[in-house]
Amino acid sequence: MPSGAWSLVPFLVVIPIAVVTRQVIPGLVAGLLVGGLLVERSLLGGLNAAIAYLLKELAVPDNLRLVLFLYAFGALVGLLRASGGVSGFGQWVKRFVRTRAAAFNLVWLSALGTFMAPDFRIITVGPVMQDVMARLNVAKEEIGYAIDVTATPFSVLVPVGTVFVGYMVGLLATVARHHHVGQNPYQIYLLSIPLNFFALVMLAVGAGTVIWRSRRAKGGKAAPGGGSRGDSGDPVPDPVEYLGRQARPDVWNLAVPLGLLLLLTGFFTWLDSPGGMGPLARLLHANASLAMLQALMVTLLVSLVLYLVRGLRLNRLMQAVTGGGNEMVPVIVLLALVWAVSAVATDLGLTGYLHAVAGHRLPPALVAPILFVAGSLLSYFIGSSFGTWGILLPIGFSLAGPAHVSPALIAASVFASGTFGGFASPLSDNTVAMAAVLRMPVVDYARYKLKSALVAALIATVLFGAGGYLLPA
Repeated sequence: MPSGAWSLVPFLVVIPIAVVTRQVIPGLVAGLLVGGLLVERSLLGGLNAAIAYLLKELAVPDNLRLVLFLYAFGALVGLLRASGGVSGFGQWVKRFVRTRAAAFNLVWLSALGTFMAPDFRIITVGPVMQDVMARLNVAKEEIGYAIDVTATPFSVLVPVGTVFVGYMVGLLATVARHHHVGQNPYQIYLLSIPLNFFALVMLAVGAGTVIWRSRRAKGGKAAPGGGSRGDSGDPVPDPVEYLGRQARPDVWNLAVPLGLLLLLTGFFTWLDSPGGMGPLARLLHANASLAMLQALMVTLLVSLVLYLVRGLRLNRLMQAVTGGGNEMVPVIVLLALVWAVSAVATDLGLTGYLHAVAGHRLPPALVAPILFVAGSLLSYFIGSSFGTWGILLPIGFSLAGPAHVSPALIAASVFASGTFGGFASPLSDNTVAMAAVLRMPVVDYARYKLKSALVAALIATVLFGAGGYLLPA
């Protein structure tokens, strides 16, 4: 095997382990250790090399900033839940629903206030809409589908104030640095949004599916609002959820911090960008990662003061901060391992090898659809959008230059593939969480969503092929 082919070995280790174990982190650990062994050619040297790569990537200022952003983001979500803001939102929305159509309209509109993370949206809107739609005799699968289709497929398209944007821009910054891509990572992400064909088509297909099923229900026998219990029985509440149940519901404890976060993100982005440009140009040239972190930290501090003034106890707020932040630790570990594996593969010659083998043989129009289909299969079997992005993005960027494909289209195809698994996989956190909240069998619910997801994926594959043909590198 030519020397450059060894650069694929870490990923060839990661993928089967992730698929078999249904866990991404063990696969990444194994891939990193194997990569270190290939670099140093000895057991102890390989272990030391793996540790060195991990520490080196964590020491990069932009990477450390992202780690802080993710932990602080989890802390803010913990505060929103423990302060009664989430339950207050639930009580507030119940007042506006009298018909089936109004209920589904509210589900879609609620995405504007719960887009920060899919799991946050599910635990916020799911219980509320379950109570509302039970009165309207709506099947639990329909409720879950309407919420799920506006969770990951919507959140992945929102350029500010989400856990996704921080994670995706962090990955883009790493692969852009390793593959010498000159574009601003946030600029690549913004350009990828209108090219994320699966997310866009899934939203359209989801809207059509909800409307069609609602009209069919009006014309025939109403679907039962009950359903069987989830596979795991009653979920055990986490500490943040327990604090939220004890807090007095108050929608302003959600609305004020969320509005402040969005306003401050825009303000710090404008403040950081060079003057003499239009609004869009300033957005593209700003250090968006820094601006989002600044906005998040200020929002976190202001929210703490606000809640103290409103009578919440400091010790409970601190438990919410640490509890919410700790929920992001698995994501931080995953991201750090992705950085290290990507760095190992780069040093082993991944870009040069893929350039020699496939760069001039693979038609540009096929690169994005192949990445999307491969990533969709991977994300379905491992149930992790974050893991899929981390595994495929370095490979995609290695192909982008030699195959003359737009980096934004490569990023969009990889992000779209992870979105497919995040929405449709029975192993996805979103699927499992929704099934637990609404007390449905996980596998049955995943099958309910799969047909429309496959329709959207087929359309997206064709669009990615057209994009590869039409868009210049």
